[in-house]
Amino acid sequence: MSGSRRYTASAGFRVRRVGFRAGTDEELRALHAVEAPVAAERGSNRMPQSAESYIALARNLPSQFNDHAWLVETSDGKPVAAGFCWSNFAGEHRVMECDLLVRRDHRRRGIGSRLLATICNETVNEGRSLLTWSTFGTVPAGEEFSRRLGARIGRVNRTSELVLADVDWIMIRSWARAELARNLGYRLELVDGEFPEHLRADAATFHHIMQTAPREDLDVGDVIVSADFVAELDRALAEAGRARWTMLARDPAGLCVGGTEVVLEPSNPATVHQQNTGIDPSHRGLGLAKWVKAAMLERIRDLRPEAVRVRTENAFSNAPMLAINRALGFKAISTRTEWQADVSDLLRAPADPRS
Repeated sequence: MSGSRRYTASAGFRVRRVGFRAGTDEELRALHAVEAPVAAERGSNRMPQSAESYIALARNLPSQFNDHAWLVETSDGKPVAAGFCWSNFAGEHRVMECDLLVRRDHRRRGIGSRLLATICNETVNEGRSLLTWSTFGTVPAGEEFSRRLGARIGRVNRTSELVLADVDWIMIRSWARAELARNLGYRLELVDGEFPEHLRADAATFHHIMQTAPREDLDVGDVIVSADFVAELDRALAEAGRARWTMLARDPAGLCVGGTEVVLEPSNPATVHQQNTGIDPSHRGLGLAKWVKAAMLERIRDLRPEAVRVRTENAFSNAPMLAINRALGFKAISTRTEWQADVSDLLRAPADPRS
């Protein structure tokens, strides 16, 4: 989030509801014009860098999300801010996620507060009561705004970067040997790109294993996905022009017990984005996490010579994964804080004249 608590109707801005999944090309290009510079400021890879990929991703948003979007423009039609909120039919019924993006040169003019009020009303209309969002350490205005709202910190995550030129490949080779796990009958399976139909249930299992990651104080429940969601997510990823490699770990019976995945952004081939890595709790302590991470790094080295770095994100409380990443040489470069607030409290909070 970034913005302020007050909004002046005479300030020369207009707020209009637009579509995201159902947005026109004009609406989506305007949203992208706001989101692209703010995402760059945040250091986030959550959105495609090109407008064409952004439009493709929006048009293929999985059906389990119910999305809402608003655009703020100046009197001459220049897009300067955007607000989003979305609920997940597979998640907890109380929760609405949201994001506010205000371009740097238009902050502290009350735009954020106007958008937040609109999002709160939409949340109430949908019968939900808890609003969640993220702020980024590279954009201090978002944290300041969240604290003035009286929001609660749910979880703090660190973004880390591994420079591939600095990797200890001898250590990686030893991890990839995985003698204990191999001797017990474990194996790895690579999925390059979309999951074929017969592996979509395994992809859903991997997602559910990731639900065991530390939540700290986040007051949210599990998100239970299906094979149909996996197919829709794959389609959105492919339409946006992104590639994904997934390394699944299988137990001696052939069941999926975890894995790791990376996403490759064609517009930024120097950076590989490490996504989920997780092992079922009943199969931990065998070196499986080290094995999948090492095997993936070797694949990146061999098939992506243009790659310079790998970036990932972990909760500060996820000690086992942080220990692995530190051993690999990942260095913290930024933070992301997840916030939560009861919508009723946000609607009652008075405007802050300092914002």
